[in-house]
Formats: sequence, C-alpha cells, structure tokens
Amino acid sequence: MKKTSVRGCPVCESKDCDLLRSQQFVLPEGHPLARGYDVVGCQTCGFIFADTAVTQDDYDAFYARFSKYEDRQTSSGGGESAADADRLIQVAAYLAEQVPDRKARILDLGCANGGLLKALKAMGYTNLVGLDPSPACVATTEALGVEAWEGSLFSLPARLGKCDVVILSHVLEHVQAVRPAIEQLAQITVPGGLAYIEVPDAMRYAELVAAPFQDFNTEHINHFSAHSLAQLLKLCGWELKAKGSKTVFSAPGMPYPATYVLAAKSRNAEPREDIIKDTALKETILDYIARSQTIMDKIEARLQQTLKTSPEVIVWGTGQLALKLLVETSLGQARIAAFVDGNPINHGKVLRGSPILPPEKIRGLTQPIIITSMLHQEAIASNIRDKMKLSNPIVFLQ
Repeated sequence: MKKTSVRGCPVCESKDCDLLRSQQFVLPEGHPLARGYDVVGCQTCGFIFADTAVTQDDYDAFYARFSKYEDRQTSSGGGESAADADRLIQVAAYLAEQVPDRKARILDLGCANGGLLKALKAMGYTNLVGLDPSPACVATTEALGVEAWEGSLFSLPARLGKCDVVILSHVLEHVQAVRPAIEQLAQITVPGGLAYIEVPDAMRYAELVAAPFQDFNTEHINHFSAHSLAQLLKLCGWELKAKGSKTVFSAPGMPYPATYVLAAKSRNAEPREDIIKDTALKETILDYIARSQTIMDKIEARLQQTLKTSPEVIVWGTGQLALKLLVETSLGQARIAAFVDGNPINHGKVLRGSPILPPEKIRGLTQPIIITSMLHQEAIASNIRDKMKLSNPIVFLQ
C-alpha cells in the first residue's frame, strides 16, 4: 500500500513510501513519544523508517528525562556486563587502528555511561569527551576521569570545540532529524576528521529475531542497511573510508546484528545528489515482519492458556515487548494485579492505570508472574526463585 510520508525519508527526503506495518504501543502516562507509527519503505532510495510525527525536540526531551541507560545494571553502553564490555573493547580496538594519535580529540556522542570512552582511555587516549542528554549518564562518565557534557547534536555545549573523531555508536537509529544530525557532525569535526557510525543492521533482523518486532519500538525509528548508511554519508558530503557488518551480543547467547561506516569530513566535496536504491532491504524487512508475527501468535496462544486458569496475573517487565503485548494480545484485556520492573527509572510510572513497582513490593501477592522479557527471562526467573524466594507460578513467553 502506497502512502505519503508525514516525516519524509531521513536519507533522501522523499515522501513517497510503501506502508509495511502499523506498530502500536501502550505507554506509561506522561510518556512524550508516540503510541504508534507506520513502518514504511521509501520508494526512492529504499530506506525503512518509522513515519512518526514526533519531533526531534520530543526525542531530545525523552532521552534527557527517561533514559533507560541511567541504570548501569540493566542497560548497555557502560560495559557493566561481559558482553557489553567486549563489544565496546572491539570498537575501541578498531578505532585505535584507524587513529594512532593518542592525543586526538575523540567525542563519543550519546556516550551513555561512558563504557566506550573507558575502553579508549585504557588504550592510552588522553583527549576524550562524552556527550549525553542524561545528566546521570554525564555524571557517571565524569566519574571515570573523562570530560563529559550534557547535551545532544542539536544542543551542543559552546565549549565542546572541534574534534578529530566523532563516534555515534547505536545512536543514529534513535534520531528523528537524521540529515541535520549528519550536517551537525560536520560542524564539530576538523577538516579531514573522522566519523565512526554504528547502528543495528536491518538487513539481518530476520536472521536474529530474539523477540517479535523487537526493532520496531518507541526508540528505534531508523532501520539502516550498510548500503543506506553509506549512502546517507555520501549524500551529506562525507567521504566513505570503510564499511562493514558485525555481530554483537546484547546478552550471553543473544547475538544482535550491526553495521558501521567510517567516513572522513572532506575538505572539498559537495553533497552528492545521485541516489542508488536499496532494492534488498524492503524484502528482508517483510521477512522479519512475517517471522515476528509467527512468534507473536505463539505468545498469544500461551497467554490465552495461562489466562484461562489464572485471569489475574502479575506482569514482570515493562519494556518494549510488554508495551506491544498490551495492544496486540489478550494480555491487554487481562486483570493485572501489578506491573513490576527491575529498572529504577520505571518505578512509580503509571501504566494502564497502575503504578510500576520495584520487585520487593510484590511480596505477598500470589498470582502467576508473566515474564515479558524474552532476552532476560532466565535471569529474572532466577531472581524470583533464588533471591526473592517467591513461590508464584512463573510463565515464560516461549
């Protein structure tokens, strides 16, 4: 089905699109982002994106006020887990090969808790700086002995200065104003300076489906292939130096696809206008949608079976999958005794009229606990049984 995009293609700015899926969410009260959007494919360049009317200012406010990365134990970017630390060390090692000067000024934009900067510091780099919209993340990064500033690409600190290398690691998929973001990179990079950009690899979503529609969420609104990411940089006047794909681990045994580019700020090149359409991305995204729907149908069957015998339940986890299940499955009609989440940033928020509780607040409740995180379900179950010593029946989604 064809449609005219509200947002416009983030890569080529065309408004002519194909509708691939309408994605909906139930959100906590006061959440500044959209309760849904259309996933569309650009007819001109083939890029896949969320056609949302939410503005860049709204996204900046969201990451300043509701950043999930503030909790070091449950988020990525700080290198707290072995898998996350290994991912960050690999990126640092790659950059060390490209940038031998240990005095080069390197900016990690969207630094979260500073894990990548920590890895670079351990490799001898001495002129590092982090930028993040979350005050808590900035404070954590500063505690590593690294310069850090509160802000974003669209609210740059005046004293930031020019950088030799700018890193956007798993940031650009979150950005509403993509081309303005790349143009801003040019403003803070010295002539000949480098940009390293890494994002989820949408060409391999279908190969590595950990949870249904995991990549169609409130935060990930751009779905890049290596081709579309490289084309974006070229269209914005950057000189491509390298590109590639890799597999990272979001948790032990949970591989996640990523793609990256290394580009130089050209001293003379003008932005290019020639567009080569990505003809493969749409088909692989349609495959991803079909595979996700198959998993969602199996989850629905399990939920229906549980709710037949236990119409009132506890929902453990208020992450992206839970927000979808409350719209797309019978969980949306269930009697929910309590929502529980281990991330302190969610505590006290109100979801479907009920506050989200910390785990210790459900002691004394006897209803079955439905764990809505497929990624961390074993760890959560271990916490329920071994640490909290709760005897509630536990329901996995798979």
